Amino acid sequence: MSVNMDLRMLKSAFGTARRRKLIDSNHFGGISLADVPQKAPSFLTVEEFQTLIECIKDGWLKEVVLFAVLTGMRQDEILNLKWEDVDLGKRLVHIQSSPSFKTKQGRRRTIPPSESALYLLSAKAEKTTSEYVFTLIARFLKGSWVTHLFKRYVRRAGIQNDRLRFHSLRHTFASRLVQSGATLYEVQRLLGHSSSKVTEIYSHLQPEHLHDTVNRIEIPLN
Repeated sequence: MSVNMDLRMLKSAFGTARRRKLIDSNHFGGISLADVPQKAPSFLTVEEFQTLIECIKDGWLKEVVLFAVLTGMRQDEILNLKWEDVDLGKRLVHIQSSPSFKTKQGRRRTIPPSESALYLLSAKAEKTTSEYVFTLIARFLKGSWVTHLFKRYVRRAGIQNDRLRFHSLRHTFASRLVQSGATLYEVQRLLGHSSSKVTEIYSHLQPEHLHDTVNRIEIPLN
């Protein structure tokens, strides 16, 4: 995986240099990424998530964790979310870059938060004193501290899964949607994946739900 990350960085750097006419060609442009065995995403089951939420005593962290599973937003997207990006009237959340934050690949997207997510936001909006949605005593939350505390509560909850990270909450959001019958295309749109190939890591959760699809073709056999 690290080889591919390095190769992507080199391709991007040399591509930028070529566009600026600093070099004649991008020597890394034609090199394909290495094949990496696909791993199933690590996510929390319904029971594990409930156990974790009940274990978290820090109210601000509980809100962040709940919002992550309700929206599928990345950690840095949540921590950098400002009230100016939240439209409670139109029931939309805009995820976009700012002078102090850059979204993944600089892309902007808009998501429709669920009723539960809107309720959480509305409750916070009534008592906020910060430009940021999620804070600790009106102060900006650092990702390193959120990550550290999240892992501590996972251990305290007795969840035996070494692969669980804060990013697993994003996987939990996607996995629940797929298991509830959402299409991979819908999940791709909500997660903001640029390619459907990225979303395909959740396809292993779909087989039992595809019966409804194949049963749309009925041929009398008697």
